Amino acid sequence: MSLRVKALMVGGVALLLVIGLLRVQGARSSQQWLAEQRLAKERSAFAPTDVVEMGRMPAELRESSGLGASRAYPGVYWTHNDSGDEPRLYAIDGSASLLATVQVTGASARDWEALALGRCPDASDRSCLYVADVGDNRSVRESVAIYIVEEPDPFAGDTEVALLATVPFVYPDEPHDAEGLALTAAGDLIVVTKEREQATRLYEIPAVDIAAAIGRAVVLTLGPGRQLPIGPDPRAGRIVTGAALSPAGDVLAVRTYSEIYRFRWPMGDEPEQVAEACFLGTGEPQGEAIAFRPEADDWLVLTSESHSDQAGFLQAVRCGEASAIHSPPPV
Repeated sequence: MSLRVKALMVGGVALLLVIGLLRVQGARSSQQWLAEQRLAKERSAFAPTDVVEMGRMPAELRESSGLGASRAYPGVYWTHNDSGDEPRLYAIDGSASLLATVQVTGASARDWEALALGRCPDASDRSCLYVADVGDNRSVRESVAIYIVEEPDPFAGDTEVALLATVPFVYPDEPHDAEGLALTAAGDLIVVTKEREQATRLYEIPAVDIAAAIGRAVVLTLGPGRQLPIGPDPRAGRIVTGAALSPAGDVLAVRTYSEIYRFRWPMGDEPEQVAEACFLGTGEPQGEAIAFRPEADDWLVLTSESHSDQAGFLQAVRCGEASAIHSPPPV
């Protein structure tokens, strides 16, 4: 990639953080500004060691909310807008230039919030896109769904792709808003909720249950979830907006507006963080999606929504390791 790298000082106040905080100070409430300053004081030592500005999001992607890195087509990223757009996917390259717009026939788009790439449910030799229509800001939806389509050729131009399957589901307790989705090599899905008051939750959908839902056209009821040590703080941007599993399948990254948490996978009864939460600050207009670069487990790619005065970013970050974990406890 021909990219411009920002060098950041580990253990100091990150350049990304300082620029971001200065830029948004006038636009935020005093309470939010104070919360961000407190978080910066606590977490700035854990800013990324490297930040790569890859490009600015095209006009068609003003609310990029999900992100997946293609293995079938190296250098290609798939993304989508959240609520307000039609059921369609966008392929972009490593500079955020738009390659193709793909309409998904047979699907609806109430609130698409996350995306994952991996093996198709019925074959390990084909690549599929899993699109999570799981946004539920008011926690009132009777059920949510994940749409599955075979990955199209992003270099074939604008096209349509037929829906391969739908996996509708409900949570075991009550409706949840969610913005995190990841897929394991075995075909299991991971859903991470976006909580504003209670602790973040993680739910798994085993591949066998996905196959059963597709074959019988039933609504799944998920099993008990587990609590993650991410205590929400909306004023400081600590609410979940995305998730991704590393290419090796051993690290689950969960991002908020301001941080990236990394957990060992598979996850035991007690979630284990592999490093300190990586502090992003407020350098993005509104940080949303996350994906690992397929060729590098230590690089994460992020997208952000656009604001009226600033296009969203496509950027890559590399976060440092830590010998001890001091992340905030669950609420």
